[in-house]
Amino acid sequence: MGLRELFRFSSPQGARKLVVKIQRCPQNHQCPAIHVCPAGALSQVGVLAPVVNYNLCTECGKCTRYCFPRALVMEKK
Repeated sequence: MGLRELFRFSSPQGARKLVVKIQRCPQNHQCPAIHVCPAGALSQVGVLAPVVNYNLCTECGKCTRYCFPRALVMEKK
């Protein structure tokens, strides 16, 4: 079992996908969500909005709990 299966986000509403809402991101600081991602799927250049590597993302949703402006959200696929 790989990381993707181990940390798979399970939701009664169905499959979810991590989305970056760039308009909500203040883009003025180091994103705290990057450091909590268990798969290392988030990256950031300077203070720009984070970027998701969907090949690494396990859809666990942990990063969304550390994004206070709610720029990182889980949406239905």
